[in-house]
Amino acid sequence: MPRIAFFFVILSALLLSACAHRYRVQGLVLDVDRNDKTMIVSHRAIPGYMDAMAMPFQVATASELNSVKRGDQVEFQLVVKRRNSLAEKVKAGTSAEVANAQRAAAPLPLPIPAEKLALGMPVPDFQLINQSALPIRLSDCAGRTVAVNFIYTRCPLPEVCPRLSANFAHLQKRFRQRMGKDLVLLSITLDSQYDNATVLVDYAKRWGAGEGWQFLTGDSAEIQRVASQFGLVYWPEDGLLTHTSQTGIIGRDGRLAALIEGSSYEEDQLGDLIARQLEVSHDSHRGTVDVAR
Repeated sequence: MPRIAFFFVILSALLLSACAHRYRVQGLVLDVDRNDKTMIVSHRAIPGYMDAMAMPFQVATASELNSVKRGDQVEFQLVVKRRNSLAEKVKAGTSAEVANAQRAAAPLPLPIPAEKLALGMPVPDFQLINQSALPIRLSDCAGRTVAVNFIYTRCPLPEVCPRLSANFAHLQKRFRQRMGKDLVLLSITLDSQYDNATVLVDYAKRWGAGEGWQFLTGDSAEIQRVASQFGLVYWPEDGLLTHTSQTGIIGRDGRLAALIEGSSYEEDQLGDLIARQLEVSHDSHRGTVDVAR
């Protein structure tokens, strides 16, 4: 009898496991609560299960979130059972790191600037010149959420600088009531020799930049210093610039809140990350982000 009972216990467990539905999820990490074993992810549509949205996902053990941080691209398997769901096989990092992990490949060796800031560190002040040829300091944005990206106007690749600018244009539209007051966008050119204020004012018009979205140029050494603090690497090649892509989010307290590496994220995911930062309450148990897309 004990053997028969044990058999039925094992059989029941196998049947319950077989009833679980498994889905591949890809998204951008908005927040992490290791105490609650939860990460909030702005995910892409999950075919056959859920539309794209921002929501919390729970893991079995807190250690599975040790390497997960705000701004990471994340991929995992969502296991949905009758009474609960869990995120398993979590892989997080840059888009390249996640892709490499999927195919067990080594990442391309790129130098990491020694000046790169860790999340939570204060972002040092800097001064550059905007498209109106006026000096702009980061400290001018104190008390507001600031998003920073790096572009150059002659970039020939539609999936890099134009996509980064399009993402900021989407932010400007989504948060139009809060632009300048609660949210500031700073697009810093990496090609200061060509991208002077005159060039940038035309580029800003092309993207419909309004109040709260500044395009910055200035001393090349100062731009290099700022770019390094956000972990960006760039170099001249065949008359153009080759560069990595970084988008930094600075909180109201002037500290680096998130850093997104790459440009393959979706515009709504960046918007959800900004919405999370703009929330007055940082209750880690909150569910979906409540700023309308």
